[in-house]
Amino acid sequence: MTPLFAALDATGALRFVSEVERGADCGCVCPVCGSSLVARQGAANEWHFAHEASLEQPECEAAALRVLRRLMLEHLQARAAAAGLGLPAFRQRVAIVRALVNLHEDVQWDVRLIGELQWQAPSEAHDPVARGRLDTGVDLHLHLHVAVDDTPPIWPECEGAQLVYRCRWPPASVLRDRRGVARYLDQQAELLWHQHPDTHGLVAGARARLETRSGQLYRNWLAMADAAGGPSHIDDIDAPPPKPLFYGPGTLPTPEQAPRYACAPDHAPNVSFTFYRLADNQSWLLYRLHSTGPTDWRSKSEKFYALAPYPRPFEGWTQALPETVGVADPFIGVIRCRSFLDAVTHLSRRTVLTRSSRDPAAFAGL
Repeated sequence: MTPLFAALDATGALRFVSEVERGADCGCVCPVCGSSLVARQGAANEWHFAHEASLEQPECEAAALRVLRRLMLEHLQARAAAAGLGLPAFRQRVAIVRALVNLHEDVQWDVRLIGELQWQAPSEAHDPVARGRLDTGVDLHLHLHVAVDDTPPIWPECEGAQLVYRCRWPPASVLRDRRGVARYLDQQAELLWHQHPDTHGLVAGARARLETRSGQLYRNWLAMADAAGGPSHIDDIDAPPPKPLFYGPGTLPTPEQAPRYACAPDHAPNVSFTFYRLADNQSWLLYRLHSTGPTDWRSKSEKFYALAPYPRPFEGWTQALPETVGVADPFIGVIRCRSFLDAVTHLSRRTVLTRSSRDPAAFAGL
């Protein structure tokens, strides 16, 4: 629970703890439950408001967050009224990550607001605080987000564009007075795009170019691999068939003969497993899932990956990773990754040890 740094006075105005009398003489009430508060202004702890006789309700735990969101909204409205709300350029990275390729291209375009924003009175934290119209022809939904940890926000889906006014939770010294919060928002809060439809076709164009490059890389690699195997002897009827091409060195067992590992449910045959041990001592295996259909990996245009808790599921594993990484499938016991790149990026930033092997037993005890 974050201490309440500001509250409402008898007129409904927001008062900081440094602006009122000490103790019960502060004349303020909780912005959530309306109960009377006392101003704690001691020398040992950070100044804050507290409920009289500890009469706070469970929902009052979010009071400080609600107050900061109100201050962010007021700050954003004042900024828009004074100089207009300058929107950042929309940027998006388009990527293709497959067995042999890791390609990306960055696209961006400028976005401007048409007319004025229509400010809203949101009832829930995920509701937009303003709506408007963009010169790209789509509706704008403006949200507020206070990042108290690394958990990404979840916004309701919409057909238009979503813009987020975001800041991290300020240190306690900033929350002492109004000027400190205003200065913090000026320096730290930022407008970020969450989504924008591809109205200009730039994302689709970038993806098409990457697909072309990816296909060319596959064809080049296969040509080199076939050439390395010696002459094809196409005209020689009695010549033995060419050796099969495998992903990786050496001759691998057939899918039917490949070993199976219980700690990596539904893994593809002959895959390499990547082990990640995170700072919180959680351990995960990243690997490619088994695919139905032709066994020749060259015919597969899309690969699907999973994360399995290692060496076995631990309590809370289904909620241990954010939804941006993947979706839990408790039935088979894995996190189905949304993309290989997102999973690797998230884990790499938090890992303290990583190893790779075709046998998960190599990671025992790490």
